[in-house]
Amino acid sequence: MALRSLSISLLLLFALSIFFAQLSISDAFHPVRNDRAGRYRRNQIALRRPTRYVVQRPASARYHSHKRTSSLPNRYVLAETPSNHTANSTSNSNSTSHQTNSTTNATSNSNSTTTHHSRRHRNQVRNWILGFIAGCLGGIISGLVVSVFFRFLLNCIRGRYRNSSGPSIYMPKIIQRPEDLAFLEKEEGLVSLEVIGQGGCGKVYKAQLPGNPPKTVAIKQIMKRAVSGGEPGEEETQRLDKWMRQIRSEIKTVGHIRHRNLLPLVAHISRPDCHFLVYEFMKNGSLHDILMQSKAGQRELSWTARLRISDGIAAGLEYLHVSHKPQIIHRDLKPANILLDDDMEARIADFGLAKEMPDANTHMTLSNVAGTLGYIAPEYGQTLKFTAKCDIYSFGVILAVLAMGKEPSDEFFQSTDEMSLVKWLRNQMQANSLEVAIDPSLAGGEFDEQIKLVLRIALFCTADDPKERPTSKDVKSMISQIGK
Repeated sequence: MALRSLSISLLLLFALSIFFAQLSISDAFHPVRNDRAGRYRRNQIALRRPTRYVVQRPASARYHSHKRTSSLPNRYVLAETPSNHTANSTSNSNSTSHQTNSTTNATSNSNSTTTHHSRRHRNQVRNWILGFIAGCLGGIISGLVVSVFFRFLLNCIRGRYRNSSGPSIYMPKIIQRPEDLAFLEKEEGLVSLEVIGQGGCGKVYKAQLPGNPPKTVAIKQIMKRAVSGGEPGEEETQRLDKWMRQIRSEIKTVGHIRHRNLLPLVAHISRPDCHFLVYEFMKNGSLHDILMQSKAGQRELSWTARLRISDGIAAGLEYLHVSHKPQIIHRDLKPANILLDDDMEARIADFGLAKEMPDANTHMTLSNVAGTLGYIAPEYGQTLKFTAKCDIYSFGVILAVLAMGKEPSDEFFQSTDEMSLVKWLRNQMQANSLEVAIDPSLAGGEFDEQIKLVLRIALFCTADDPKERPTSKDVKSMISQIGK
């Protein structure tokens, strides 16, 4: 969504910049039209003015003191002698003077026209440059204002400016009122709830919220990290506060992620000593529970359903690794973190928060080491750094578990020479006897070839060299091709 809002803001910025630039450029040419209109009006006025001729008077000419009686202006009324020579002289003088004035006026007009055109061209260039700069500045400022306003409005809609002490609701369709979660802010609010699980960070409760119809949710508790050695010091207190702020920031990021194969976060309630994460309740439980029930003969899990679960996990993992920015690495991908909805669709849980919530309920978890034994990539023991290829290794183990019906902690592998699911499966592959690895409840059916193909993909994902493992996008493509 952040990328989408940034793209919209940049488009608005570009559109406004072009608009203002075009507007200013258009305005820059208006003075040219105005200047033409002004010259036209000045020429019209000049045509209505009387033409003035300077008459060279002879020495014998005398001014009359009486009022003007002719049609000429007073300054041109002369007293002339009846001499023909004087008249001719005056006529020749007038003609010469008129020609001289005409030549002078033509030269002056030509010079003034050239100067005027040059000045007008300079004004056009200057106005164009100023208009372009003003348009760009106006567009940038307007685009920034619109971008900030749009971002603020989007955050208000998402509820990011709400009071951090109150509940943050990310799915209003399920929880319509914050008052429905008010019981979690009380100390005795959890006493009457049913405990459906327990991890290294706290318990998981089942609650029914009021509504029509009532909503059933799962509430996961994240306790504040305990401090060893009695009362915490100032440095320890600052470290714990930093951890709480970090997990609060991660929860906000996870709360806005939506994908059909990811378990969405419904709401978050922050308390001084813990966090409460509210999720949709999955009636079918986790993949780990389903596999245990299938192994005990209490529930049937067909190969078609297992293949669909594999495809859903691959799709969710591809979204976390490729589509979401920044990339999210799960760090603890295992059957206990794969939940199944009413349609047996896989939902990856605890994504983006696994590094803050180690779960030691089902499998043994090393102290201060993320991940679960049997699902951890071998290179992590050397580098203590999780990468996307570590998630691919864990996914390969899950594929093998779905095809074999046994988890890495199964007693079967403890009695083998390899004492490892992955190593035992490699030996069967080299011996060309993958059929012995197929789940007995599925063996001998029409899907044996598909199961063997999934086992080969599992070995591909669990290669010792991380560079030889496929990407999540490649895995999703390979799983999708099976059965078509």
